[in-house]
Order: sequence, then structure tokens, then C-alpha cells
Amino acid sequence: MQKNTVSLMKKITFLFLTIVISVSLAGCSESQKSLASVGNTPSEDAMASSFATPSDSPTTEVEEEMNTKEVINDVNKDKNSFIPSGWQLFENVEGESMQAEGDLNKDGIADIALVIEQSGSTEGEGAPPRALIIAFGSKDHTYTLSINSEKALLRADEGGIWGDPLESITIDKGSVVITEYGGSNWRWYNVYRFRFQENDWYLIGAKKGQYFSGTHTRENADEEDYNLLTGDYVIRKTDEDGHTTITKGNRGKKKLITLKDFNRDDI
Repeated sequence: MQKNTVSLMKKITFLFLTIVISVSLAGCSESQKSLASVGNTPSEDAMASSFATPSDSPTTEVEEEMNTKEVINDVNKDKNSFIPSGWQLFENVEGESMQAEGDLNKDGIADIALVIEQSGSTEGEGAPPRALIIAFGSKDHTYTLSINSEKALLRADEGGIWGDPLESITIDKGSVVITEYGGSNWRWYNVYRFRFQENDWYLIGAKKGQYFSGTHTRENADEEDYNLLTGDYVIRKTDEDGHTTITKGNRGKKKLITLKDFNRDDI
């Protein structure tokens, strides 16, 4: 009987140890799972989400509009920095500022040409003076002043009965082009083309015309067109009967006139 009791006790002890070991092993397995969950490397999607930068995220239309407005505001602020104290950006009769944009120094970046006018003129002094500002653009939307010329533009009261003679300012083929128009029964117009070369601004083309508005138009006006780079010219004359004669020639090259020394009578 004693032998049976001992055998039973061994079986109970063995069973107890088996249960304890099983429970311990199960606990270790769960702990390992928990540790594996904490230490595992995130999936690619999780990494992309947690390490995404603002530039990786799609830009909304509102954000794009805000960014565009910021650039425009910065550009306008930089333009205004070239306007001297006591002067203002000139606006035409439609209330639009007279300015033009285009590449003027062949670097692939848009440059600007602005017309400004002196403000605060008093009665009896005539129309206020004007100036032409040309500035070169850069990739960061800032500008570097190239020239401020007070000789390039006529004043508002120099167009005769017609009124303000400043018709337009444009950028064409890498040049700043100024067009004037005035008169009364007899009309006149001028077109001046300035180009940046050899680190300065030069007059490279000039066109002058006139006609009697009662019988002729701008299309068949008497006109002189000069290429100041080559010396070539084209002169058109229209008689009272409407017959047009065109003469071409070359007057020889002359020293180019700089914008800072521009004088209409020297052409």
C-alpha cells in the first residue's frame, strides 16, 4: 500500500510540473508576441504616412491660390520699391497702370518697364513730369533697377488738342517700344525702340509720321522709318490724290543714342 501511495504521489507531482511548465511557456509566447509588436519595423505605407513632408502632400486649390497671391504681392511690392518718393505709377484713362513685361536681357526671365509720374503738381505748373523705369527680373521674383529715364516720355499736356500723347509702352522682340500720338486736324505719331546691349540702353529704331485727318489716315500717312543699327530707312509720301510713293535707302551708320541722353531732335 505504501508503494502504491508513493507511485500516486509521483504521478500527481509530474502532472503538476507539466501544468506549471505549460503555463510558463504560454506566458513567454504572449510576451514575445507583445515585444515583437512593439519592435517591428512599420510597413512602407505607415512610414510614408509618418514621414511625409508638406511638399509630399497634394496642394489644394486654396493653397495654390494663396501661394500665387503671395508671389504677386511680393512682385508688386518689389516694383513699388523703384518708385521714388513723390512719384506714382502712371495709370491710363481706363485706370490701368502703364507697364509691360518681357525678357529684355536674354536670360529667360521676365523683366519690367514701368511709367511713373510725379505726384502733387500745383496748378499753373503744367502737367507733371514722367519717367520710364526698366528693371531686370530674377528667379526669386525680385528686380534689379536698370535705368530711370526722365527724357523718354512726353507729358500729358504735350499732345495738343488730342490730349495725352502717350499711347502705349510694350516689350517686343527684346526691346522696349514707346508709341506716341497727338495733334488736332493734323495728326502725328512717333514710335521709339530701345534695346539693352553692351551694358547700356540704346535707341535702335525710330518711326515718325504725320497726316491731315480730313483726307488721310495713319495707314497712308507721310512716314519716316529708320533702322539706326544699319542706317537703312523707308520713307513714305502720300499726295492729296492718295497716291503713295515709297523710297528706300541707307544714310549710313551713326553713333547710337543712349536712353539717358535721348533727344527727339537728334534722330
